[in-house]
Amino acid sequence: MSMERTPAQRRLRLLLGGVGGAAGGVWGAVSLVLVQDGSAAAVLAGRAEPEALALVVALLAAVPVGSLLGAVPLDLLSHAVGRRPAVLVSAVLVILGSLLGGVTHSWGRPVGALIAGLGLGGYAVVAPKLAHELAARGHRRLVPRLSGLLPAGAGTALVLGELTRRWKPEEGPVGAWIVPLILAVAVLLLAIGLPETPHWYAAHGRVEAALASLRRMSGALEAAVGIDWVLMDAGTLGEQHPLTAADLRIDRVRRTVLVGLVLELAQALPMGLAAICLAPALLAQGATEPPLAAVVVLAAAWGVLGVLSLRRQPGRMLLAWVVAGTGVAACGVVLLFVLDGLDGPGARLLVLVVTTMLVAAQYVGIAPACTGGTDPLVPPWLLRSQRRAEAVLRPLVQLVTVLLPTVLLGSGVSVKATLGAVLALQVVGLLGLLGALGRINAALR
Repeated sequence: MSMERTPAQRRLRLLLGGVGGAAGGVWGAVSLVLVQDGSAAAVLAGRAEPEALALVVALLAAVPVGSLLGAVPLDLLSHAVGRRPAVLVSAVLVILGSLLGGVTHSWGRPVGALIAGLGLGGYAVVAPKLAHELAARGHRRLVPRLSGLLPAGAGTALVLGELTRRWKPEEGPVGAWIVPLILAVAVLLLAIGLPETPHWYAAHGRVEAALASLRRMSGALEAAVGIDWVLMDAGTLGEQHPLTAADLRIDRVRRTVLVGLVLELAQALPMGLAAICLAPALLAQGATEPPLAAVVVLAAAWGVLGVLSLRRQPGRMLLAWVVAGTGVAACGVVLLFVLDGLDGPGARLLVLVVTTMLVAAQYVGIAPACTGGTDPLVPPWLLRSQRRAEAVLRPLVQLVTVLLPTVLLGSGVSVKATLGAVLALQVVGLLGLLGALGRINAALR
């Protein structure tokens, strides 16, 4: 069989990269808006008014809440009318949210972030289906790109927004939100150029259309071989049912649920997403705006981390990457705790180093290792339940990780106490992970 990628396969890879970059662009725009308003610096210093704290919390919570609300409806849409239309709707939502976030002020910005979050929720549940059903070797290879490119998208949005802000002080959010907007438009155009998945066609009794879709993706020879696998997969997809207590009595299912839960929680332990959201505001503390050079260095570091994540082999040494990433993140928090008294350039350098460590731990070490890690273990009749559970659990975990340090600092809790709480959470998580290693290793064999 030919190993050369077809044009459709190249479009699929670009689409998945665009999805990951758009998610990062949304979070990068949120971090820029926090700096633009100046309220985040007051919150981090414990001097914010209640309304300012509420606005910051609403902005940070908008994206994960939107993802939570959008995942299940867009999953249902993908089953009713197809995977590709669901991706198109998700892209349109990100476009609308980016437009609204860029042109509105005050409470309009959380609304824009919420709408963009709806689209990200659709991406989270539908993009893995596209990758699994259209890619020749499934999505364990491709889906880690979604999380791996998030820092690169965030860094691009941050630096473009900051450059725009230096040119026109009130237009910084416009420059930041244009990054997820452009990437969502690219995803929209790429999705239009892709066929509907053969699995969806086969599940709806359209075998000829499924074969034609396979030919477009893989060529005639591979399509002739692959159609039998597609028909078998489509048969199992038609026998889905929700996870029940009876399923948990099966040892394999019980172990898979445990592994999936531990790996999903492990992805959030480094607090890398909180670092992406709050690092620019930390750089701006004690000044009216963060130094441009520091922002560029921070964005460049995130971009390099995104490229490094693409070079990773996510299926290798899964547990080693998870434990190492959690340890690096804990070291970063300890460093921040010990050197908390620094100020001026030393404090900014410390923020750059520690936030880069946290982002690297989450998006280069842990997230690519965990993404897709449990998929081969999931029984065929629970695939839909597993994908929905991941799409729902992830924004809930994001909600906790981005709000925990923000609310503590905004409520007047000292920096050392907040860092202590974050470090305690990481240590408890690391101990829990080490305690579960035996079961996880047995399940992954």
